[in-house]
Amino acid sequence: MITKQPTAFPPPATVMTVQSPRDSRTSTRTAATKVLSVLQAFGLCEGAASLTELTRHADLPKSTVHRMVGFLRSEGLVEMIDNRFLLTAKITELSGAVPLGISDRTRELLLPVLADLYETTREAVQFSIRCGTKARIVERLHGRQSSELATRLRGPLPLHCTAPGKILLAGDPGLFSVLCAQGLKALTPASITTAEGLQSALTGIRKYGIAFDRSEWLPGFTGVAAPVWGPGPALIGTISAIGPVHRLTPDAIARRVHQAAETATRELHSTPSGHQVAG
Repeated sequence: MITKQPTAFPPPATVMTVQSPRDSRTSTRTAATKVLSVLQAFGLCEGAASLTELTRHADLPKSTVHRMVGFLRSEGLVEMIDNRFLLTAKITELSGAVPLGISDRTRELLLPVLADLYETTREAVQFSIRCGTKARIVERLHGRQSSELATRLRGPLPLHCTAPGKILLAGDPGLFSVLCAQGLKALTPASITTAEGLQSALTGIRKYGIAFDRSEWLPGFTGVAAPVWGPGPALIGTISAIGPVHRLTPDAIARRVHQAAETATRELHSTPSGHQVAG
């Protein structure tokens, strides 16, 4: 085995190199900044990425990204599946301290609705809210057959090419120009990448109250979503079902998803404490 030798001699044994407290703090901050850059890169890669993709988005040397990912893996924050790195459930646990856009009571009202939808579809079902220019799943139910998909649902969801994202985008017209200015990234050949195409899709969503993702986000997966309304009415989130195309036919379950969202809306309006949407 050949090992790389240092290019400079170490200092004599009698010479002590002392790092000042200021240098130590600078070094620590630099390391922390690098770790944060890699974590932010996962968000830009929709939660799963190769080392090359992380390097590009983190704007760091590949060797540095490799070292930071190694540290995150040793801490249980990152795992590798099929040569791609994914954030683990531990990240979700840490994010539990971040206030969500819904109250505990609202979540209690939503869970039975999600459970009923899961029983009728047997696919992964979720309740999502908008966080900036991404969608975030705050509650989900799935069976063993959807465990692989569940790893992809840990991270943020793009608004322009997922069913939950399109519902949330349709409910906030002012966000459309912001998203288009950032660029509509093609995640699959079916992704919407033009402002005209996205505007047309949003018009249909506002008219019919249902959104579809036909392998636009993940190849081989499809999804359906419908809005959940709070007082006002104000769009507080969206209920969705996502599954592989060989099991899930969007048009066949669209009515069930829409009915689940309507049930959730009624539950929120019929219970006074359910009106406390903000967490």
